[in-house]
Amino acid sequence: MGRALCAPLLFSVKMAILLQIFWHGLLSGLAVQPGQATEALCSGSTCYTLHWEKFSWMEAQKKCQNDGGNLATLKSPEEALLVRQLLTAMPRLEASSEVEVRLWIGLQREKGKCYQKHQPLKGFSWVAGEPETEYSNWVQEPRETCTAHRCVTLQGSPFLPEGLAWADGHCSRSVQGGPGYLCKFNFPGMCRPLALAGPGAVKYTTPFGVVTTPLLAVPFGSSADVACGPQGAEVADTFLMCRMQANSNTFEWSGQGPLCASPSHGCSYSNGGCEHQCLELGGGLFQCACYSGYQLGGDRLSCITVDYCSSNPCQGQCVPRTGGFDCLCSPGYALAADGRNCVDVDECSALQSPCKQICINTGGSFKCLCNLGYKLAEADGQTCQDIDECARDTPCAQLCANTHGSFLCSCEPGYQLEGINSASCLDVDECQEEPCEQMCKNLPGSYQCFCRPGWRLEPNGISCVSDATGSTSSPPTQGEVGSPTGVRPGSDPLRLPSDSPIQAESERVSVSQGTTFQPGLLSRPADVKVQAGEASAEKNAGSSKRFLYYTVGGVAAILLLLACVLILVTYRKMKLKKTKNEVKSAADNYSWVPDQGEARARSNEYM
Repeated sequence: MGRALCAPLLFSVKMAILLQIFWHGLLSGLAVQPGQATEALCSGSTCYTLHWEKFSWMEAQKKCQNDGGNLATLKSPEEALLVRQLLTAMPRLEASSEVEVRLWIGLQREKGKCYQKHQPLKGFSWVAGEPETEYSNWVQEPRETCTAHRCVTLQGSPFLPEGLAWADGHCSRSVQGGPGYLCKFNFPGMCRPLALAGPGAVKYTTPFGVVTTPLLAVPFGSSADVACGPQGAEVADTFLMCRMQANSNTFEWSGQGPLCASPSHGCSYSNGGCEHQCLELGGGLFQCACYSGYQLGGDRLSCITVDYCSSNPCQGQCVPRTGGFDCLCSPGYALAADGRNCVDVDECSALQSPCKQICINTGGSFKCLCNLGYKLAEADGQTCQDIDECARDTPCAQLCANTHGSFLCSCEPGYQLEGINSASCLDVDECQEEPCEQMCKNLPGSYQCFCRPGWRLEPNGISCVSDATGSTSSPPTQGEVGSPTGVRPGSDPLRLPSDSPIQAESERVSVSQGTTFQPGLLSRPADVKVQAGEASAEKNAGSSKRFLYYTVGGVAAILLLLACVLILVTYRKMKLKKTKNEVKSAADNYSWVPDQGEARARSNEYM
């Protein structure tokens, strides 16, 4: 009884399981079966491959690296469009446009790195190490976490208006939708697909292991197996390689066409495989030709632009164009009359020189210089600005005045330049002009008047008057307060005054205490002129007194000299008289000579 009741229940469970398996198989068939043959799409210098397999993000990245690439990076809208074209070309996806796919791409955020709201990649980074990119296409803001490894899938349907977008999630195996991953491979160049001149088939084997028939561009290093005939069995197979041409950056197949050509077809089958023109030669033979400005490629089928610049016809840069080329010259050079060579442009001979002072032409350029005393302005390197020589280490001993392009040296009052173009200063000996009434002492940069004993210096610092008190005006000594320190070596400290009157237009008027009035700095008021006149009158009176003193002194000196002469004459006469009165003896007139015996005795050594 129990078994009878359980039998229908077991039957129902089995039917439910079978129904689920049936629907799962139907949906899987409408989508893509895991392990299906890999699809590829190549454009420019990049190839993308689509793999329908369930792997974790790390496993998918390892698979791509084993084939020589990485998980796909979609760094621009153009790359996103290529991937969408690859997906829309999938036969299984075309059968059910409503199937959603989830494909790993090479975008991840490692554990410990946090969400960055204001960055396009939100803190994620590309696996190939590319820097931050501006393009992004998020379904929604990624999860704000720093404690988990997050990976990105490309999800959606390429047939729907919203298309495909990025979604972040765990990096484990994806089980929702059509699981898979995208790989990306970069190559230096591509070959064009092979064109057959007759019935046949081509099978390409790419460097990343994909074997396929349709390719819009074939990557460098790929091989092609060509089988001619309606079923690919009429002619033995032909093997070709996509390789780089010597001395160029072009990529061509190793063999020449036309391939699978037959007399029965000629140019009638696929234009003989020619890219531009197919020329019938008779007897079923034909030849490919190209339009103007193009030439046949290495496969004798394709047409490439004629490289007129390959022979380096230009001295400068060669720019190819349809049917010819143009020559360009570097800045500072102009195209010669032959249209190929370049000649230097003399910028300095132009109507308006680029330099403000001195211009020197150089090969393809020019150089600006400045006259002596000027320097180039740092702003443009062409204008010149004056050098302030006095602002730096002054070249002058005392005073320096900057001028345009040069400078002038001058001296302080009481000094003069050593020469016309000299920078050194010499002390002026003002005493040579006799500015003082009696005596003058030259000082460094100045001078000072003083008087002889019995005279005193007037307040004007020049004149001397008799001093009844007996005070004198003595010359200053070195280091005296109120006067420059020391006396210039070689200068005469004392000078007697001249009898000429004091000149009003003398360069300096020295007063007591070392004070000096300089011409041009202080004006002489009227009271100073009156004082100078009084000083002149006093000088005349003093001269008369001096003359009287000199006369009396001279007479006294003469009388003293006469007295000395008389005393000397009297002294000599008295001495002579005393000598005559002395008594002389008779023996004074004789001269004594020693005896010979005495002389011998003196010479005997034994005596």
